Amino acid sequence: MHPVLQHVFDSYRADLADKPADWCQLHPLQDERLWSAQELIEHLVLTCRSSSRVLQKRLQRSQPTGDHSTPVQWLLQLLMLSFGRMPRGAPAPIFARPDQLHWPPMSGAELTELLRQEIDQMDALIDQCRHRFALQRVASHFVLGPLRPDQWRRFHVIHIRHHLDQLRRIEKSVGNAVAPETPSVRV
Repeated sequence: MHPVLQHVFDSYRADLADKPADWCQLHPLQDERLWSAQELIEHLVLTCRSSSRVLQKRLQRSQPTGDHSTPVQWLLQLLMLSFGRMPRGAPAPIFARPDQLHWPPMSGAELTELLRQEIDQMDALIDQCRHRFALQRVASHFVLGPLRPDQWRRFHVIHIRHHLDQLRRIEKSVGNAVAPETPSVRV
Protein backbone atom coordinates (compact mmCIF):
# COMPACT_ATOMS: atom_id res chain seq x y z
CA MET A 1 0.00 0.00 0.00
CA HIS A 2 1.26 3.45 -0.90
CA PRO A 3 2.54 5.33 2.19
CA VAL A 4 -0.11 8.07 1.99
CA LEU A 5 -2.90 5.50 1.95
CA GLN A 6 -1.15 3.47 4.64
CA HIS A 7 -0.97 6.52 6.88
CA VAL A 8 -4.71 7.25 6.70
CA PHE A 9 -5.56 3.52 6.98
CA ASP A 10 -3.43 3.21 10.13
CA SER A 11 -5.66 5.83 11.75
CA TYR A 12 -8.69 3.60 11.17
CA ARG A 13 -6.89 0.59 12.59
CA ALA A 14 -5.93 2.60 15.69
CA ASP A 15 -9.51 3.82 16.20
CA LEU A 16 -11.36 0.59 15.39
CA ALA A 17 -9.14 -2.42 16.07
CA ASP A 18 -10.29 -2.98 19.65
CA LYS A 19 -14.00 -2.30 19.07
CA PRO A 20 -16.36 -5.27 19.47
CA ALA A 21 -18.97 -6.08 16.83
CA ASP A 22 -21.77 -4.70 19.03
CA TRP A 23 -20.07 -1.31 19.24
CA CYS A 24 -19.57 -1.19 15.46
CA GLN A 25 -23.36 -1.44 14.98
CA LEU A 26 -24.24 1.57 17.15
CA HIS A 27 -25.56 4.69 15.47
CA PRO A 28 -24.67 8.16 16.74
CA LEU A 29 -27.42 9.66 18.85
CA GLN A 30 -29.28 6.36 18.36
CA ASP A 31 -30.38 7.74 14.98
CA GLU A 32 -30.60 4.97 12.36
CA ARG A 33 -30.20 7.58 9.60
CA LEU A 34 -26.63 8.24 10.79
CA TRP A 35 -24.10 5.60 9.81
CA SER A 36 -22.62 3.17 12.28
CA ALA A 37 -18.90 2.38 12.11
CA GLN A 38 -19.68 -0.80 10.15
CA GLU A 39 -21.81 1.12 7.64
CA LEU A 40 -19.05 3.69 7.26
CA ILE A 41 -16.48 0.97 6.49
CA GLU A 42 -18.89 -0.69 4.06
CA HIS A 43 -19.22 2.66 2.26
CA LEU A 44 -15.43 2.95 1.98
CA VAL A 45 -15.16 -0.63 0.71
CA LEU A 46 -17.83 0.06 -1.91
CA THR A 47 -16.06 3.22 -3.12
CA CYS A 48 -12.74 1.39 -3.39
CA ARG A 49 -14.44 -1.42 -5.34
CA SER A 50 -16.07 1.08 -7.66
CA SER A 51 -12.74 2.75 -8.39
CA SER A 52 -11.09 -0.64 -8.86
CA ARG A 53 -13.70 -1.58 -11.48
CA VAL A 54 -13.16 1.68 -13.39
CA LEU A 55 -9.36 1.32 -13.31
CA GLN A 56 -9.48 -2.38 -14.22
CA LYS A 57 -11.66 -1.56 -17.22
CA ARG A 58 -9.06 0.92 -18.51
CA LEU A 59 -6.28 -1.63 -18.00
CA GLN A 60 -8.25 -4.31 -19.86
CA ARG A 61 -8.80 -1.92 -22.76
CA SER A 62 -5.08 -1.03 -22.68
CA GLN A 63 -5.86 2.62 -23.15
CA PRO A 64 -6.64 5.54 -20.89
CA THR A 65 -9.90 7.41 -21.12
CA GLY A 66 -10.39 9.87 -23.91
CA ASP A 67 -12.64 12.01 -21.72
CA HIS A 68 -11.85 15.66 -21.07
CA SER A 69 -12.74 17.57 -17.92
CA THR A 70 -15.63 19.97 -18.10
CA PRO A 71 -15.07 23.39 -16.52
CA VAL A 72 -17.10 22.28 -13.48
CA GLN A 73 -15.07 19.06 -13.12
CA TRP A 74 -11.84 21.00 -13.45
CA LEU A 75 -12.99 23.38 -10.70
CA LEU A 76 -14.04 20.48 -8.44
CA GLN A 77 -10.68 18.80 -9.02
CA LEU A 78 -8.90 22.01 -8.15
CA LEU A 79 -10.92 22.56 -4.98
CA MET A 80 -10.91 19.00 -3.71
CA LEU A 81 -7.52 17.68 -4.81
CA SER A 82 -5.58 20.88 -4.20
CA PHE A 83 -7.12 21.86 -0.88
CA GLY A 84 -7.68 18.31 0.31
CA ARG A 85 -11.22 18.73 1.65
CA MET A 86 -14.51 17.09 0.77
CA PRO A 87 -17.75 18.92 1.32
CA ARG A 88 -19.66 17.66 4.38
CA GLY A 89 -23.23 16.54 4.06
CA ALA A 90 -23.15 15.51 0.41
CA PRO A 91 -25.16 12.30 0.05
CA ALA A 92 -23.31 9.14 -0.94
CA PRO A 93 -24.07 7.93 -4.45
CA ILE A 94 -26.48 5.00 -4.59
CA PHE A 95 -23.73 2.53 -5.59
CA ALA A 96 -21.77 3.37 -2.42
CA ARG A 97 -24.51 3.37 0.19
CA PRO A 98 -24.26 0.86 3.03
CA ASP A 99 -26.35 -2.31 3.42
CA GLN A 100 -25.59 -3.56 -0.09
CA LEU A 101 -23.07 -6.17 0.99
CA HIS A 102 -25.32 -7.77 3.62
CA TRP A 103 -22.47 -8.21 6.07
CA PRO A 104 -23.11 -9.84 9.42
CA PRO A 105 -22.12 -7.72 12.43
CA MET A 106 -18.32 -7.50 12.53
CA SER A 107 -15.71 -6.29 14.98
CA GLY A 108 -13.48 -3.33 14.30
CA ALA A 109 -10.54 -5.66 13.59
CA GLU A 110 -12.57 -7.56 10.98
CA LEU A 111 -13.80 -4.36 9.38
CA THR A 112 -10.34 -2.80 9.16
CA GLU A 113 -8.99 -6.01 7.59
CA LEU A 114 -11.69 -5.87 4.88
CA LEU A 115 -10.90 -2.21 4.29
CA ARG A 116 -7.17 -2.95 4.08
CA GLN A 117 -7.76 -5.64 1.45
CA GLU A 118 -9.86 -3.30 -0.71
CA ILE A 119 -7.39 -0.42 -0.44
CA ASP A 120 -4.51 -2.79 -1.31
CA GLN A 121 -6.31 -4.08 -4.39
CA MET A 122 -7.28 -0.60 -5.57
CA ASP A 123 -3.81 0.78 -4.91
CA ALA A 124 -2.24 -2.03 -6.95
CA LEU A 125 -4.49 -1.07 -9.87
CA ILE A 126 -3.51 2.59 -9.49
CA ASP A 127 0.15 1.49 -9.68
CA GLN A 128 -0.54 -0.61 -12.78
CA CYS A 129 -2.23 2.37 -14.44
CA ARG A 130 0.74 4.58 -13.53
CA HIS A 131 3.18 2.11 -15.10
CA ARG A 132 1.09 1.54 -18.21
CA PHE A 133 -0.23 5.06 -18.85
CA ALA A 134 2.33 7.27 -17.06
CA LEU A 135 0.80 10.63 -16.14
CA GLN A 136 -2.15 10.50 -18.51
CA ARG A 137 -5.68 10.83 -17.22
CA VAL A 138 -6.47 7.14 -17.01
CA ALA A 139 -10.14 6.93 -16.03
CA SER A 140 -13.09 9.15 -15.19
CA HIS A 141 -14.47 9.61 -11.71
CA PHE A 142 -18.26 9.98 -11.81
CA VAL A 143 -18.11 13.52 -10.36
CA LEU A 144 -14.54 14.76 -10.78
CA GLY A 145 -14.09 13.55 -14.36
CA PRO A 146 -10.86 12.12 -15.80
CA LEU A 147 -8.04 11.72 -13.27
CA ARG A 148 -4.37 10.75 -13.41
CA PRO A 149 -3.22 7.84 -11.21
CA ASP A 150 -1.81 10.22 -8.60
CA GLN A 151 -5.14 12.07 -8.53
CA TRP A 152 -7.07 8.82 -8.01
CA ARG A 153 -4.88 8.06 -5.00
CA ARG A 154 -5.19 11.63 -3.69
CA PHE A 155 -8.98 11.47 -4.03
CA HIS A 156 -9.13 8.29 -1.95
CA VAL A 157 -6.82 9.66 0.73
CA ILE A 158 -9.06 12.72 1.03
CA HIS A 159 -12.24 10.62 0.98
CA ILE A 160 -10.99 8.11 3.56
CA ARG A 161 -9.70 10.92 5.79
CA HIS A 162 -13.07 12.69 5.47
CA HIS A 163 -14.80 9.61 6.85
CA LEU A 164 -12.20 9.26 9.60
CA ASP A 165 -13.57 12.54 10.94
CA GLN A 166 -17.02 10.94 10.78
CA LEU A 167 -15.78 7.84 12.62
CA ARG A 168 -14.39 10.05 15.36
CA ARG A 169 -17.73 11.85 15.63
CA ILE A 170 -19.38 8.42 16.00
CA GLU A 171 -16.93 7.52 18.75
CA LYS A 172 -17.54 10.81 20.53
CA SER A 173 -21.31 10.33 20.36
CA VAL A 174 -21.38 6.63 21.22
CA GLY A 175 -18.38 6.57 23.54
CA ASN A 176 -17.70 3.18 25.06
CA ALA A 177 -21.35 2.14 24.97
CA VAL A 178 -22.07 -1.36 23.79
CA ALA A 179 -25.39 -2.62 22.53
CA PRO A 180 -27.17 -4.71 25.14
CA GLU A 181 -26.33 -8.36 24.90
CA THR A 182 -28.73 -11.19 25.43
CA PRO A 183 -27.83 -13.02 28.63
CA SER A 184 -26.00 -16.25 28.05
CA VAL A 185 -27.56 -19.43 29.34
CA ARG A 186 -25.30 -21.68 31.38
CA VAL A 187 -25.73 -25.38 31.06
